[in-house]
Amino acid sequence: MINKVSAVLKISLVFSFLLFVTGCANQGAHVGDGTGSSANETNSLASVEQQLLGYYSDWEGTPYRLGGNGRDGIDCSAFVQNAYQSVFNVDLPRTTWAQATLGYPVEKNELLPGDLVLFKTSRSVRHVGVVVNGNKFMHVSEKHGVMISALDNIYWRKKYWKAVRPENGITI
Repeated sequence: MINKVSAVLKISLVFSFLLFVTGCANQGAHVGDGTGSSANETNSLASVEQQLLGYYSDWEGTPYRLGGNGRDGIDCSAFVQNAYQSVFNVDLPRTTWAQATLGYPVEKNELLPGDLVLFKTSRSVRHVGVVVNGNKFMHVSEKHGVMISALDNIYWRKKYWKAVRPENGITI
C-alpha cells in the first residue's frame, strides 16, 4: 500500500512540475491593442523601451510646473499621463494618487518598461515616473525638468514607495 501511495505521489509531482514548466512558457512580451488583430501592432519590450525613450527625447528638458501640462511646463503626473496616451494609447488618471492605485503591484526587481514607479518625497507629496529600462525611469524633476534618473540613486532609493503595472497592452 505504501509503495502505491509513493508511486502515485511521484507521478503527481512529475506531472505537476511538467504542468508548471509548460504553463510558464514565455511566448514573448508584446504590446498591442488587445485584439491581436495585427502583427504590426505587436512589439517587443525592447520596442516599448524605444518608444518610451522617443517620447522622452521629445520632452527632455521641459521645465517642471505644478499643474502644468504643456511644453512650457509640466508636472510628473501629467507627464506620465501624456506618455501613456502617446505610447500605449491608454488614458490614465491625472493625479499621482490615482495613478498609484492602477493595475497591480510589481516588485522592484521585476520592473518592465512602462511600469509606474512611485515615491514619497515628503510626508504628503508623492512623485511618479515611468520605467524605461532596468533601473532607469523618466520623470519630471522640480530642478531639472523632464529627465531620466536611476532607481538606485541614493535620493530615489530612499524615497521609493512602490511600483505598479497598469493595464497597458503589454502581455508577458
